Amino acid sequence: MRNRENLIPVYYRLAEDIKHQIESGVLKDGNILPTEAQLGEQYAISRMTVRQGIALLAEAGLIETVKGKGSFVTRLRLNQLVIDLKNNGTGKEKLHYKLIGVNLIRNNLELARELGFSGETNVIMVKRLLVKENLPVAIEEKFLRYQKGKPLLETQLEYADFPELVAKHQDSVPVRNDMAISVSVLSAEQAKLLEADEMLPALVVKQVIYAKEDISLGVSIMVCHKDRFELTATSYPLSGRL
Repeated sequence: MRNRENLIPVYYRLAEDIKHQIESGVLKDGNILPTEAQLGEQYAISRMTVRQGIALLAEAGLIETVKGKGSFVTRLRLNQLVIDLKNNGTGKEKLHYKLIGVNLIRNNLELARELGFSGETNVIMVKRLLVKENLPVAIEEKFLRYQKGKPLLETQLEYADFPELVAKHQDSVPVRNDMAISVSVLSAEQAKLLEADEMLPALVVKQVIYAKEDISLGVSIMVCHKDRFELTATSYPLSGRL
């Protein structure tokens, strides 16, 4: 019976081995890898198989190949952060959602223009309160292009996260989610919903989901209580794909 190691392609094992040497510091930024011939001899594999492993390392951002010179180790890039809003904001405690209301806003050209809905006048607004341990954490306002004949189910309105809600309600395919983070102060209405003092500083997280050709499909604005919400992010280098 073959074990798991025998099922892994040889070129992948080569790439994993070199990746381990880079991440453990044996191979450092700027170091040149052995030649294809040397690696082939070391691992008892063909040069074609070596090239496949080298290609994986390059795709993962661990090395850079310069024609005529060889393959060089590159520094891990950690400047791209991933924010998971669905599981963010409150540590290990689970968020609960309370649907405040759903409104169809008709013929408000100023609102449609402000949201980037060019040519759209009818907008659906979904308002939810995010709660943790019986304390209000954030207010969400989601604005979607109105789609005739595409009703939103109550379960979607109350529980679906924003990208999922947009994808289910729109005919166009979402391809990009832009986010902007800013600081504001609570209005009287927001303070009442969050059980906080008016004019208290608040974190504002705005998302805009686009289809191709930069067509805005939906906008989400989340106003967060400053003491009950913490935004976290993690950097996953490309090497994590290997």
